[in-house]
Amino acid sequence: MSTRQNLGLTDEGWEYATADTQYHVHGIHPYPARMIPQIANRLIRERSKEGATVLDPFCGSGSVLVEALLLKRNCIGVDINPLAVLIAKVKTAAIEPQRLELSAYSILNEARQNIKLYRQGELKPNVFYFKNLFHWFKKTVVSELSIVKEVIDRNKIEDENINNFFSVCFSLTLRKASNIAFEDNPYFIRTKPIKDLEKHNPDVMRIFENMVKNSLARSCEFYNIRPKGFICRILEADTRSLPIESDSIDLIVTSPPYGEESHTMSYSRFSKLSLLWMGMSATQVNRYTMNTLGGKTTHYRLISSALDSTYKKIAEKNVERAKEVFSFFNDYGRCLQNLFRVLRNDSYACIVIGDRSASGVPVSNEILTRELAEIAGFKHETTYQRDIPKKVLPRRDYKVELINKENIIILKKP
Repeated sequence: MSTRQNLGLTDEGWEYATADTQYHVHGIHPYPARMIPQIANRLIRERSKEGATVLDPFCGSGSVLVEALLLKRNCIGVDINPLAVLIAKVKTAAIEPQRLELSAYSILNEARQNIKLYRQGELKPNVFYFKNLFHWFKKTVVSELSIVKEVIDRNKIEDENINNFFSVCFSLTLRKASNIAFEDNPYFIRTKPIKDLEKHNPDVMRIFENMVKNSLARSCEFYNIRPKGFICRILEADTRSLPIESDSIDLIVTSPPYGEESHTMSYSRFSKLSLLWMGMSATQVNRYTMNTLGGKTTHYRLISSALDSTYKKIAEKNVERAKEVFSFFNDYGRCLQNLFRVLRNDSYACIVIGDRSASGVPVSNEILTRELAEIAGFKHETTYQRDIPKKVLPRRDYKVELINKENIIILKKP
């Protein structure tokens, strides 16, 4: 592999700085650190054949899965986050447009009528509630969201795909109607300043209607261009104990977390309001957070020389942070072992991940991924590097700095 190729300076390039990353279902619902579809598409095209089975073991909102289906591959997505699983199911579902349009017409009409009655003082909603609800939503917004939620729940049918579709539209609506300060960063969840909250009077019905119409158009477009006969399975599961048959996967394309949730991108914090409105308790959400990679501290032991060196440098500044970083990579290494197990011989695992720091110490996720993968049995073929013009995540979170580069690591199972 030439130096030019190693740097990602191929004819096609890896930057896609001006590319549209929100086409059809890719623009249905935001999700943090989403792999841009152009990269997923290229890796699938270059490393597999039509009819192959593609796995994304950290599938998030399903970008890789959508591209796999468009490229005539079967696919499996796995994620531990219930909201991610819901969004991925909606984005990859083949929902017949006419049935979806009829359901949308019915739900929108009923929601519109009930909110009108509420605003006229003729309807008292069954107000949904969870702790700190009114920190994130104004009281009138809560009442109107409760009305929309009740309409969606009352109109549930046997088609799970259609029910999921409206749940995702509701998740979009509650985010738009909330007190979250999206202007700062749509993935770093905090409330608007008091002066902005005073002027914040969202129209829940208008937002919901816009979300339904926009998502409907995107879903119908995908339905019309998606090749028929290819299957997508999405599992809410833990990649550390991947529930997939050994030697059954032709290609893995994924973007794993960059680090433990408490110090890098918190997918659970991003998802929490939606999950609570979906009926999960705060205890269940906290349990999910504890089950993410590095969520539980494990005792240090020598796994790899690169991790040992990183651990010692961080421990010189902060022993507790060093333990957290080790716990993440210990879990990540278990995931890589499972990826090796499920992949067929002579097949590829493509991992897209950026670097970061901890307590001011650079943490090379690229080097650590390569070393942990080689311990699992993989052979490192090459790494491409790209700037991150599109992947949306904070350059500097409140506890950690993320590097503005991304590594595309190509591993092979001999």
